[in-house]
Amino acid sequence: MIKKLCIALVLVVVAMLLGLFAYRLATPEIEIKNSGTAAIAEVVITLPSNRVVFGPIEPGASSTIYYQIDQAEGTYQYVVRFENEVSLSGSCGYVTSAEYGKRLRLIVHGPQSAECVEIDKIY
Repeated sequence: MIKKLCIALVLVVVAMLLGLFAYRLATPEIEIKNSGTAAIAEVVITLPSNRVVFGPIEPGASSTIYYQIDQAEGTYQYVVRFENEVSLSGSCGYVTSAEYGKRLRLIVHGPQSAECVEIDKIY
């Protein structure tokens, strides 16, 4: 009886972990990579239906946030604020609703330049 209970418990835990992995794989995300030499104080990404805010990111570091999948169509708008109060803003990429697994990587090279890399959705 205890052996069957242990097997059932292990199967439930494995199913939960697989579900969590699938959810995380399908949820769209934005990654900010600071490849410059100046520290980033804040990054605000405005999506068509909401926005995400990143806190400080040191040079050489990156930060990732998952965002809500239900979006209107439009572009990603970004504002990067550096610790010295200089800002960099722009737009890139294109977002629509139900883009499972979509990845946007904003690589900040410094106060004058950034580049966006979109990685296609799973399906």
